[in-house]
Amino acid sequence: MNKNIIFALLAVVVLGFVGLFSMATSQPPPAARRTIFSTLKVGQTVAVKERNGLYEVSTMDEAGPLTHKVAEIGEDYLAVRDEAGATESRIPVTAVRAVIHVKTKPK
Repeated sequence: MNKNIIFALLAVVVLGFVGLFSMATSQPPPAARRTIFSTLKVGQTVAVKERNGLYEVSTMDEAGPLTHKVAEIGEDYLAVRDEAGATESRIPVTAVRAVIHVKTKPK
């Protein structure tokens, strides 16, 4: 019976070391992918302008003439909702000309 207990304890110790070793050598998670929409956040107010079939999405430090709120950010699209909340538009990344941030306050 003592042999079984010693064998069980030895197995637990070995498995513990293997578990610790495997966690210590695991790689860190990959960094978040940077996209054209990386500077935007869900709920942020933005101005959306259509120019020649492409969209410009603008943000400002201070409140200004911003017409939409960011509803969702996908890998290949941006969903925005108008001020009244009546219309939601999904803009594909291929239809975005620029994401512009206007800084009105110096650092």
